[in-house]
Amino acid sequence: MTSTVKGIHYSTDGLTYQHDHAYQSLYTTPKLIQFLNDNHIYTKIADGPQILAENNDVIYVANNAIIEPNTVYGGTNFFFTMGAFSYTRELLPLNTIVGRYCSIAPGFKRMGFSHPINRFTTSPISYSALGNVNHFYEQEANSLFERSVVDENEEAPIIIGNDVWIGQNVLFSSKGIRVHDGAVIAAGSVVTKDVPPYAIVGGNPAKVIRYRFDYHIIQELLNIKWWQYDYGQFKGVRGDDSIEVFINKIKHMAAEGIIKPYKPKTFTYDDLVANR
Repeated sequence: MTSTVKGIHYSTDGLTYQHDHAYQSLYTTPKLIQFLNDNHIYTKIADGPQILAENNDVIYVANNAIIEPNTVYGGTNFFFTMGAFSYTRELLPLNTIVGRYCSIAPGFKRMGFSHPINRFTTSPISYSALGNVNHFYEQEANSLFERSVVDENEEAPIIIGNDVWIGQNVLFSSKGIRVHDGAVIAAGSVVTKDVPPYAIVGGNPAKVIRYRFDYHIIQELLNIKWWQYDYGQFKGVRGDDSIEVFINKIKHMAAEGIIKPYKPKTFTYDDLVANR
């Protein structure tokens, strides 16, 4: 079964939209490191599976994170939702959602929170009491000031589809952004709006440069959703097959029942706690 999240099709029931930034921290133990290794959840791209120490290394896990095996959180101790065969070389916001077969280069950043410009002040006093200055001042002054939240889209996650390649030093808007299946974001881009399926975008602000394939090929790829399978089943598929040959092979194997959707056990914060 495939889940649909704001127009993006994920290959597992667990990868769902979460507005919540909430997370928990915990410390590593030899048992937890072994659990990560056993389930192929890594924090190094190569040369050993983990950057984490076996004891007392802090990690942060989004409360709603769903983690598939065969994922690499390269060089980071932040665990967010990520699908199989994806890797990141950069720490991403904890409410980020990444599909399968994604490649994320170093330098991925998200702009800071956008201050409102249509209120009497751009200061955060109108929407937040966070920070020592506001907190202690309001306690001492017995403040009666009433604040209100800002547009929830400011805190919406970056949602990355399947088979997405994000180049080095890409900056995302503070608002929620959806990068659809098959898209490519050129290095150094500033992404301020959603990226269409199989689009190659670049620049500041990022704009569509071209599409990876013709329209009918893109539709075929979106229909077969090849990322719902683990590529170990792709007997007879070559890495350099033309896109038409690849599509025909996948369609044939799916129709004949030769390949089955990959549905591994997924892991959450509770699983990490239970195995530490």
